[in-house]
Amino acid sequence: MFKKRKPVEEPVRHDQIMRLIKLGMEETDAADRDIDETPSPLFDAAKARMDAELLKSTKAEIRAAYDALNRHGY
Repeated sequence: MFKKRKPVEEPVRHDQIMRLIKLGMEETDAADRDIDETPSPLFDAAKARMDAELLKSTKAEIRAAYDALNRHGY
């Protein structure tokens, strides 16, 4: 009579995950390159691109991208 509703799975787009991984790597690399510069224009630009792409992503995509980045040492 009363069935539990199945949770609705968020869509996961492989191309979006790959884009997030690429931007995450660029952000980390920019931070490493400009470690001595305090405002770092390279890092600020990379962070802005990453933040813009995060807004277009689902929670599942973000989680998958950060898991992949952590596995590879980023």
